[in-house]
Amino acid sequence: MTNISPNSEFFDTNSDLQKDTDFKEIFYRYLYYWPLFALSIAVFMAGSYIYLRYTKRVYQITTTLLIKDEKKGGQVGDVLGELDAFSNSTNLENEILILQSKTLMRKVVERLHLDVTYETKARVLDIDLYGARPINFITESINPSFFGRELQISFPDSRHYMLEDLNSNKRVEGPLNSFQRNIFGTYKIEVTPFFNKFKNIKLEIRISDIGMVTDNCLSKLNIQKAKNASVLTLGYQATVIKRGKDILNTLVQVYNEASVSDKNQTTQSTLKFINERVVLIGGELNDIEKDVEGFKSSNSLTDISSEASLYLSNVKENDSKLNEVDLQLSILKGIHTYVNSNASGEKLPSTMGISDQVLTSQIGQLSELQLLKDRTLATTQPNNPLLDPINSQIETTRAAIRSTIKNIEAALLNTKRTLELNNLKYQGSIREIPGQERQFISIKRQQTIKESLYLYLLQKREETALAFASAIADSRVVDEAFETKSPIKPKRQTVYLAAFLLGLILPVGYVYAKDLLNNKVTGTSDIQKITSVPILGEIVFEEGSEAIVVKANSRKAIAEQFRAIRTNMQYIHGNRKNEGGCVTLFTSSMSGEGKSFVATNIGAALAISGRRTVILELDLRKPKISKYLELENKIGLSNYLIGKADLKSIIQPSGVDKNLFVINSGPVPPNPSELLINKEMDELIAYLKDNFDEILIDTPPIGLVTDAQILARLVDATIYMVRQGVTFKDQMNHLDILYKNKKFPRLNLILNGIKLGGSYGYGYGYGYGYGYGYGYYSDDHQKSNKSFKSIMKDILKRFK
Repeated sequence: MTNISPNSEFFDTNSDLQKDTDFKEIFYRYLYYWPLFALSIAVFMAGSYIYLRYTKRVYQITTTLLIKDEKKGGQVGDVLGELDAFSNSTNLENEILILQSKTLMRKVVERLHLDVTYETKARVLDIDLYGARPINFITESINPSFFGRELQISFPDSRHYMLEDLNSNKRVEGPLNSFQRNIFGTYKIEVTPFFNKFKNIKLEIRISDIGMVTDNCLSKLNIQKAKNASVLTLGYQATVIKRGKDILNTLVQVYNEASVSDKNQTTQSTLKFINERVVLIGGELNDIEKDVEGFKSSNSLTDISSEASLYLSNVKENDSKLNEVDLQLSILKGIHTYVNSNASGEKLPSTMGISDQVLTSQIGQLSELQLLKDRTLATTQPNNPLLDPINSQIETTRAAIRSTIKNIEAALLNTKRTLELNNLKYQGSIREIPGQERQFISIKRQQTIKESLYLYLLQKREETALAFASAIADSRVVDEAFETKSPIKPKRQTVYLAAFLLGLILPVGYVYAKDLLNNKVTGTSDIQKITSVPILGEIVFEEGSEAIVVKANSRKAIAEQFRAIRTNMQYIHGNRKNEGGCVTLFTSSMSGEGKSFVATNIGAALAISGRRTVILELDLRKPKISKYLELENKIGLSNYLIGKADLKSIIQPSGVDKNLFVINSGPVPPNPSELLINKEMDELIAYLKDNFDEILIDTPPIGLVTDAQILARLVDATIYMVRQGVTFKDQMNHLDILYKNKKFPRLNLILNGIKLGGSYGYGYGYGYGYGYGYGYYSDDHQKSNKSFKSIMKDILKRFK
């Protein structure tokens, strides 16, 4: 006959309900640890509250900067077309690198004195006095050993201060508003309009290295460019709003100053060149004018002929053009020298007189690339890959400039040869002029040349000076620095949410790890994963000292479970008419799994139902049933098996029910396993089957001795005990092997010691297929009221 488990039908016929039950098991498994979850969430939420209370708020400061598409020197483009050396479009990536350079940020730090911070102690957080500092600590040189240290400054009176190092207890007293030199360095402490408000309060100041402050400020700076627009958005994170605004506004100011300074480099070079030429040409012109005056005075000349006048006019025009050509060739030579020079900081050459816009644009581009390279080298190493594209662009631009210079130079040389040929023609005409006039024309010619050149230089100097005065930056502030209304960090909602999630995750991880490392059976799901042995029933764990929990009028849940097992045993044995009593063997994997307790109470349940039942205490080495029933164990099975007692003398009433009898183990024999092989054991079972309806055999655990396997030949069914939290999962593997090899007839198992509402997920009911609930029975309900001490004890157990 096929073994039937009451629970197998429940799990096999409704997979969806099984999944729902598994989910409930997991849910109640974690619900058991609700005090751990509550404590974890409370701790994390309290920690987040403390973190938010003692963490400084960080605000986002933002300003918007418009970068002009073209660099222009003002409304003088028509006048100074020849001097416009910057006509190429601005590269936003270059401007971002410039704004993020250490050079500009260091100037900001020095201008705002950010290397010194001022704070005063408060109850929760120290107050930063940047916006209302009573003094300005102006450093000239500070002893590096005091960088980063907390210094305390106080004011004995309105004209003196006392500075103290709290670590070394070194202190210095000195006057305010004057430079002085001492162990701290060279510095000056200036009072501000807020001095009177804080003069009676001790201040905490901290002096930092300017380089470190610069790096720290750059780490908080973020620059983004807009799409399809030459607009940059500068963001800065600051705990003090005013400091953040000052840093951004000053950075833009320093950036504009650097931009104007870069643009004026060419203009300054041109002015220097023109001034040198004006002084030289002016001196030569003065000498020639004196020669003209002396010649006319010594020869009494007042006028010259019309032919001489025409000659002078032609010569003047031709010489003026020739001078311009020579000047342009000289400028080209300077440009060529500049292009071939690799020296850093080489001054930009003058392009005065060069009307070729391509050349001036190329020179401007080369100048910008050189400046970008110098700025990049200020913040990185020469072998940095960022320099490779810049160096490539520089070499390409230089090659283009050389080609342009070559073409312009060839054209100028052709023009110069033509003008020189004109001069030769005019010199041939001189021979036709009388000697005195010819001499005068020669002198006058020199005067005209120098005069035209002098006037040309004066005009260019005025134009260049006008360009220098009208130079403006290539950027315009769209929005002044402004702050966010709420801090960007820490965000209260995010912090509390993270604390709540961590408060949940930590206990979940703990319970999961505990389950993962657990090597003992926790429920029917563990059993079903390992073995296919049918589950006959489940028995809840009940604290108490009663050995017999099944009584005639008992309404406890555990008693009903034993009654349910009694009913299920009928399916195991089936119809046994004319076959005698049913023999059921009870065994387990190891001691402590409740084998004797369950066998005794099942016997009581069978006896109460009217079936004549006998229990054999065949755990000869460690008998327990006689102790449970408080029976004498002087004569028993061991005496009978060795022929020292007859059958009738060893069978005794249990004292529990008139239908329940017990055969004690008797004295512990030296060879229990050998005794069970004797024919007396077969005769005993045969006699009992003829005189009893149910024969229950309590045997030792199969994991320790072979007694149970020896007796398996005499029984009709086997019940294997598995206890929650006691039986090892590896032992279930051995049970599955026994089941598949049919070592025991009609093998079923009982899951014992289920803790209701405990850590194994049985909080919603004790039997999956029975429909019972733990609080259904009046006996259980009467015992459900617990004291505060027991409740706290139960809660503390959940943290184990």
